[in-house]
Amino acid sequence: MAQRRRYRSRSEAVREALREFIDVTEWGREGGEASVILAVIYEKGNPRADLAMLQHRFDEIRTMLHTHLDEAECLQIFVAEGSTARLKELIAQLRRIKGIKVIKFIQTAARR
Repeated sequence: MAQRRRYRSRSEAVREALREFIDVTEWGREGGEASVILAVIYEKGNPRADLAMLQHRFDEIRTMLHTHLDEAECLQIFVAEGSTARLKELIAQLRRIKGIKVIKFIQTAARR
């Protein structure tokens, strides 16, 4: 997996996994409404249609921004707000899309 995601080392992959685990665990303790900013890096061309479909399936997505990082990778930024359960579902759907390399998110504290 470390090679597939282009990490410089296994340690870097483990650090990212731990950060992600901590983020999700902390966020999982809260309920109610929240806002998230999602940064998604993916292989150019692969998941574009899937990303567009998500925008139509999740009314919680307020806006999306797309840019090219280089010849092989793109960055998609999502801003979404809604119930934490629905936002977690959005993140889970993103993780299932083939060609996505990295998903990072910043979440607000949930509003009850």
